[in-house]
Amino acid sequence: MKFQLQFSARLLSILIYICFLSGCEKVQPLETDDFYRFDKLKTLSIKKPVKTDYFIGIDNAEIPLNVTGFDQGGSVINTPQEAVSFYSNNVKLPGETFSPDKPGNFSIVGKLAGQVSDTISVRVWDPATLTLSLSFANPTDAFYANGTDTLAFKVDVMQAGNIVDIDFPYVFYVNDKEQAQETFSTTTPGTYKFQVRGLGLISNEITINAIPKTTYSVIRFPVIFHEINTTNLTVERIRKLTDDMTKAYRNQLNVNQAQKDPNAEDLFIEFYPAETGLDGNRLSLPGLHRTTSTKTSFDVQDAYSDAFNTFWDPSAYLNIWVYSNITGEYAGSSWAYYPLPTVPLEGLGIYAQGTKPFFPYGIFLNGNHVNINYDGGRTEEILAHEAGHMFGLFHVFDGNNSTFNSCTSRDPDFCQDTPYYDRGSYSNNINFSLRYNRTSCAGINYVSTNFMDYFYSHSNSFTTEQTKRVRHIMSYGLWLPTPFNGTNSRRTNGRLSVVERPADFKFIKPVICSMK
Repeated sequence: MKFQLQFSARLLSILIYICFLSGCEKVQPLETDDFYRFDKLKTLSIKKPVKTDYFIGIDNAEIPLNVTGFDQGGSVINTPQEAVSFYSNNVKLPGETFSPDKPGNFSIVGKLAGQVSDTISVRVWDPATLTLSLSFANPTDAFYANGTDTLAFKVDVMQAGNIVDIDFPYVFYVNDKEQAQETFSTTTPGTYKFQVRGLGLISNEITINAIPKTTYSVIRFPVIFHEINTTNLTVERIRKLTDDMTKAYRNQLNVNQAQKDPNAEDLFIEFYPAETGLDGNRLSLPGLHRTTSTKTSFDVQDAYSDAFNTFWDPSAYLNIWVYSNITGEYAGSSWAYYPLPTVPLEGLGIYAQGTKPFFPYGIFLNGNHVNINYDGGRTEEILAHEAGHMFGLFHVFDGNNSTFNSCTSRDPDFCQDTPYYDRGSYSNNINFSLRYNRTSCAGINYVSTNFMDYFYSHSNSFTTEQTKRVRHIMSYGLWLPTPFNGTNSRRTNGRLSVVERPADFKFIKPVICSMK
């Protein structure tokens, strides 16, 4: 028995020695994630990289990979990273990093103790297969060097003729100079060339001419206030009102000292108290004509009819009628009439030159608005607003007086640079501390600054598109004291006429504006 045991031990020693000499295959340990057990491990979360788009030849660094383990209760478990296996597109990575060395889309996860982490997606691009395309995000027929017109750009990264969604590091250039912003405005006329460049790629070049800021000849309007049955107006008050109307149309009126619209423009229109009357003699009270009416109160139609008794030739005067004791639905309103252009303007009809006045074209100022100066409206702002209607401007919301329409696809004032909003919703949900704020029908928040808004607006701006409409009426509108109608911009004598009431006299509804 003893002999057999000695023999077995010797035989085992010989076999071990032979195995050593012959290079017997070593037994390899199992993969870490196959045997390393975390009894409390519930989930794994892989850390997201700083970026997900990488470029061959540019991004050569290895991307570190890291996971965090959590137990059933969501507490962090100490997780040695060497215990984790990382996989890219189901292929095990040799370590704890990923090297972006070939193009493609890669899904990377970590595995530990039977748990698989969430996935990070990494895209690796070959810049040689990409191109850059530059275009205008807001195409325009004319770009003005006025400091307010702004160009926005669209940059597309293309691969094989298709746009790819990629985080591409490009730089914007204007006339070969690097720019920090991808928008452009200027006050210097000239030719401008735009490109984007990055990772050795250069986009197409686009060119635009910045046109010198538009200026117009100044048109000066002699204003006559017809004050019916009252004596509240004074020469000083009329002078102040016409001066402030001038400031509004010369881009200088800003009662609240608030920020103006970025497209605010000078319309080159001025107002002054008329100096001479219908008889050609100098008025004792410049700009003021006091008269009486047998009526003591007026609704809209009453004022419309009565105005023909004092409708001074509109090609020589801008008529403003002041009626107190306004009754009916519009007791808190002032109003005006739209113009009659002889050349088409969107939103307005077209009339033949030589058409005689058939309605009292002018402004009707509610007597209650002669001396108001409060947050909801001021006399000078009301007059600037109503003159805007006379010159072809609509409200920046869709509605009239207290009747408002909800958002529609049609821009209610035909001016793309004036946001429009649901005024009914605004009025019904007004927050006094945010009363100047609006939300446009496009969902953009902004502050009301436009003269053609009202009721809690800073009322300090006419925009570029509004200026174009107004100057169109200056060039082609009937019944205004403009060169088009034979009136020079200098101060002139009155013409000896009052507009006759038309034989087929009928009421025409004006643009009613509530200014309570």
